[in-house]
Amino acid sequence: EESDKTSTVGDSEKKEAAPLGPGGQEQQQQAFKESYPDSEVDKNLDFDGTELIEWINNNGGYIHQNVRIGLDPTGNYRGVFVKEWGEGESGVEGEIGGPGGGIGDGDVICKIPWKLLIKPKDYEYKQYWSCNAVQELYDQFLLGEKSPFAPYVKYLMNQPRGRIPSEWTANGKKLLRFVLGQKRFKGGHMQEGLPPNNFQKRYEDVWLDDCEGEDTPLARAAYYQFTSRDEDTLMVPFYDMCNHSNDPKKLNTISAKPRRKGKPFILRATRDIAPGEQIFISYNRCNRCWFDPDYTDCTSWSHYGTSEIFDVFGFVEDFPQTWSLPMILEDDDDEDEDWDRLTFCLDREDDGTLWVTFGDNYSEDYEDEVPNEEEYEFLSRTLARLHDIGNTIKTNETIKEEMPSYEWEMIWRYEEALMTAISAAILASDAEGTIYENWDGGDSEDSSDDEDGEVEVEYDDEDEDEGFNIDKDGVDHVQERHDRTMMDEL
Repeated sequence: EESDKTSTVGDSEKKEAAPLGPGGQEQQQQAFKESYPDSEVDKNLDFDGTELIEWINNNGGYIHQNVRIGLDPTGNYRGVFVKEWGEGESGVEGEIGGPGGGIGDGDVICKIPWKLLIKPKDYEYKQYWSCNAVQELYDQFLLGEKSPFAPYVKYLMNQPRGRIPSEWTANGKKLLRFVLGQKRFKGGHMQEGLPPNNFQKRYEDVWLDDCEGEDTPLARAAYYQFTSRDEDTLMVPFYDMCNHSNDPKKLNTISAKPRRKGKPFILRATRDIAPGEQIFISYNRCNRCWFDPDYTDCTSWSHYGTSEIFDVFGFVEDFPQTWSLPMILEDDDDEDEDWDRLTFCLDREDDGTLWVTFGDNYSEDYEDEVPNEEEYEFLSRTLARLHDIGNTIKTNETIKEEMPSYEWEMIWRYEEALMTAISAAILASDAEGTIYENWDGGDSEDSSDDEDGEVEVEYDDEDEDEGFNIDKDGVDHVQERHDRTMMDEL
C-alpha cells in the first residue's frame, strides 16, 4: 500500500526493468571470476561442501538433506541451493516435507552445534565485535589441517583475497576516494565526500592498533574472512556460505544465534522453498528500511546500509537499498559550512519503477526528511559530478591499467549505484513538490587545480607518495560549469 511518505518515479521516468538474474553478491563473484580467470585464484571454485556437511552431521549438527553447496546452473557464482530433481535421494517428490521435495515453511535448514562454532571465549549474545574472536580464527588458521574445524578452516583459507575495499591496492583505494569526492583531513579521521568513509586502513586501525594483533599474511587473511562473514562474533560453517538479499521475493530464511554459551545456531525457512531455488540470508536484516514490521530481534550489526555493505563485504547489494548520505551545505549568509544527512530507502518493482521513501523506520516526521532547497542543490551537484567522472575517468585506459581489473569494475558498479540512488532521490523530491526550476546547476567542485596542472587531493602523510596521479587531462570536464538545469541533465 502506497503511503504519503513514499514517492515513485513516474511513467515518463521509468527505466526498462532489469532482467532477472544474480544480485549484488553473485555479481561480485562473477566479476572476480572474469577479472581473474585463473582457477588458482579461487581454489574453492569446485567446492561442493561434501566434506563440510559430513563433518557437521557427524558431530551432532544437522544440514537439511535437500540442500547443496555449489555453483549456480550458469556456473558463474557459488551459493547454497535446494536440490533439483534427481540430485540425490532427497530429490524424490514427497520424500521430504515441503512442496515437491523442496524445503517447507518453518523447516530447519541447518543446526550448527556450539562446539562447531568458531567463537571467542568471552562470547555474549549482545556482543557485536571481539578482538578475541578474530584471534581465535587466526589460531585455527595457524593450525590448518590440524584444526578441529579443519573442513571449515580449509574452505576459508582458500577464499580469494582482495575482494574487500580495505584490502585493495593503494591505486584502487585512491581512485575510489577520488570518485567519492573524499578529502581526508591530515591528523584526523574526518572525511568529507560520499560514503563509505572508513575503507582505507581497516586492518591497520582495527586489528593492528586496537586489537594489537600480529601482522602476518595469515593474520590479514583471518581478519578479512572474519569481518566479511555474517554473524557478529561467530564464525558459522555452512550458514555463512549463503548469499545475501533483502528482496522479499528472494529472502527465504531467518536465523537464530545462541542466546547463551552451549546452545546451537539455527537457520529456518520462512516460506516453502522450491527445488532449484537459492537459499538467501540477510547481512543487514535490521537495516533502517527493513520491510518486516514483525521482526524485532535486531540484536546484531545488521543495521548496515548499502554503503556499509559495500565497505565491509565488498559488493553492491541489490534492491531494496538503504542510503544515508552526509552533505556539506553552503550558506551564503554564513562562512561556515553546515553538515546534514539525507536518509532514504530505495526499492524497485518488477517493471523497473523505483520507489523512494525519505527517512527510515526511526524517523519521527517524514515531511522533515524530504530534501530542502540546499539539500536538493547538493544532490544535483553531486550527481552532475559523478556523471562527468563516469564520462572521463571511466574511459581512461592509463588509470585503468594501474590497478587490478576487479577493483576497477567494482568502483564503477558502486558509482552507478550511487548515481541511481541520487537520481531517484532528486526525482522523488520533484514528486514531493520541492524542485527549484531556477537553479542553474551550480559548479561541480571537488578538487582544486594546482599550478603544475595536477588536481590536488588531500591524503594522509603516509599515503602521499603511493600510487598514481590523476592528471588534469583526466578530469577537465569535471571542473566545467554546468549551464543546463538539473532537469535537463536528468
